[in-house]
Amino acid sequence: MNKEEDKQNNVPKVIIDDKNDNNNSQQISLNEVDKNSEEKLLHHVAKSKAIFKSQQKDDPDLTFEEKLIIARNILQKSYCLFLSKFGHYMKKEHLTFFAKNKNEDYEIAYYFNKLQRYFNSSTRQTDVKNRRYQALKTLIKEGEYFSESEMMKRNPLLYKHLIGQYMTEEQKRLRDNIDTKNITLVNLLIENIERDNLKMKQKLQEEEEQSVLEENDTDEEQEIVYTSKNYGEKATYWAIIPTVENKVQCKNEIIKNPYCISKSQKQVLKQEFITTMYQNFLDGKDVDFDYSTVDENEAYDNIDLRTQDEEDKYFDSESPETIGSIEDTNEIETEDELDIYMKSLKVN
Repeated sequence: MNKEEDKQNNVPKVIIDDKNDNNNSQQISLNEVDKNSEEKLLHHVAKSKAIFKSQQKDDPDLTFEEKLIIARNILQKSYCLFLSKFGHYMKKEHLTFFAKNKNEDYEIAYYFNKLQRYFNSSTRQTDVKNRRYQALKTLIKEGEYFSESEMMKRNPLLYKHLIGQYMTEEQKRLRDNIDTKNITLVNLLIENIERDNLKMKQKLQEEEEQSVLEENDTDEEQEIVYTSKNYGEKATYWAIIPTVENKVQCKNEIIKNPYCISKSQKQVLKQEFITTMYQNFLDGKDVDFDYSTVDENEAYDNIDLRTQDEEDKYFDSESPETIGSIEDTNEIETEDELDIYMKSLKVN
């Protein structure tokens, strides 16, 4: 073997591993996907109305770049902290960025599952319904928000129809009485402003009610004319007349003597008013109430009830695969509890 052949034999062979090369390119591609997902997530959060840091009243607003830096630092520091702080400002598709980590970290899994529930419209509605019901019970127990005077302020016309018109002048005087001996000048001014607002609100409600009544009257007249033309003769609706006359007669009697109804009837009307005000709260109709303090507040979650529902549904199933959506169970249970409660109000 000559020197030339020996050199050729000793030349290191370069083996090209197609498999490893493909893995490396896939890894690079995967990292690029993660990076793009991260940037989209951070830009979306930076454009949101999330609170990035505590500021004083006169501090200038944070710029987009400043918000982006804060969000990026929090994400790099802790996924859990990022999810807890900005989770509700994300989109549902942003959760995929954290999906691979949820099986490795209990805290990430906790926030991930919680946000999955938040972004699911069905479970979200159930959670809101549960929280409002818990808040309702708390407010009833505390007493102030659902006191007669506060409910009257929120719906003065309904109060007038169901309660106010059946009160004696003495009862009204006691209701509206101000303890001038134990009230400050500022509170007295506030009380007067609130009374003016109450009168204004009632007037607006009466105007709206009158407008609706006039619309309904017009619709009824058009229906009568239409029916008359169909039969080709002048229609006389004698059956309607006694009903209208009876209504007018009843109204006149009430105006002459509004206190003539029995005590039990007054109690029924009062309970109707209270039940309506409870339902308005549950339906989100209290315009001056900040529902975000309830709808976004986990403190109102009935965790014991939800956990029991999920356990019952699991053990009642033939296998874990047959478990339906948890939200269905929650919704049924909530409706039952609410229905029973609201029905009990009407019965009492």
